[in-house]
Amino acid sequence: MKTAQAKTVGLIGVALLVGTTAVGCGGDDKESSSSSSSSSTSAAATTSAAASETTSAAATAAPAGDYSKLLLKASDIDPSFTAGEAQTNPNGINGIVQTMTNPGRNETIVFAIVVSEDAAGALKALESSKAELPKEVDAAPQPADVGDGGNGIIATGKSPDGSKAITEVYFTQGKALANIEFSSAPNDPVQPDTALAIAKMQDTQIKNNLS
Repeated sequence: MKTAQAKTVGLIGVALLVGTTAVGCGGDDKESSSSSSSSSTSAAATTSAAASETTSAAATAAPAGDYSKLLLKASDIDPSFTAGEAQTNPNGINGIVQTMTNPGRNETIVFAIVVSEDAAGALKALESSKAELPKEVDAAPQPADVGDGGNGIIATGKSPDGSKAITEVYFTQGKALANIEFSSAPNDPVQPDTALAIAKMQDTQIKNNLS
């Protein structure tokens, strides 16, 4: 479980950190250039560069809080899933990340929610995340009817190395950007309808609990 949680920061954290940094530094050309440049490097270099900029992002983002109430419970999805320990404000970014696993079906779901200072910031983070999707799944994103105004996106394919099936969902709800990643055996992807049903539950959870 701890291994899966650590991987979350490297896998999904790249897109979320880049997106949130762009929100925090939108008026600073130097910082924006740095974020753009780091996105073109390797995933490891991108993660390092994004992490180094989180101080600036955190300074302009919403005050840190207890975001645990934004998360679904494993029992909301399926009793066979087990939730790992949630990470609050990973790498100094306001939000929360949690991994749920179902070893019997070789499935993992990672929930990542980043809270910006306003809805406009969350939308900018969503746009930045679209550019990071090729690092997570080898499929083009499609519109998804989830989030504010149905602004979600979904992509179902395989990880870049082909080792597992991946379904990614991104959407915003108010000032929050949510990313849900479903991973499973290479030839057994989580179907879009299933992923969207869970994403809509997560959307409602955020809407009802984010102040």
